[in-house]
Amino acid sequence: MGKNKENSKLVMAAIVGAAAGALAGVLFAPESGEKSRKKIKKKALKMKDDFAEGVENAAAKGMENVNGLKDDIKESAQNLINSK
Repeated sequence: MGKNKENSKLVMAAIVGAAAGALAGVLFAPESGEKSRKKIKKKALKMKDDFAEGVENAAAKGMENVNGLKDDIKESAQNLINSK
């Protein structure tokens, strides 16, 4: 499970870094406030969608792991019963 935690931290760090970079780029761009706000909103919505997709993928992977473990336990129990 340690590897999954490391991957989650890496994904979160990448998202936060991308957000900070995008925000800095928009804030320091030579545009009007209205254009800047529109860009910030657009970037924020994109990042929200990317984050939601990442969470969904992580949840699906977690369920795969749980189902695999469940199958392994069933198989081990069946082998134990058959060996008697």
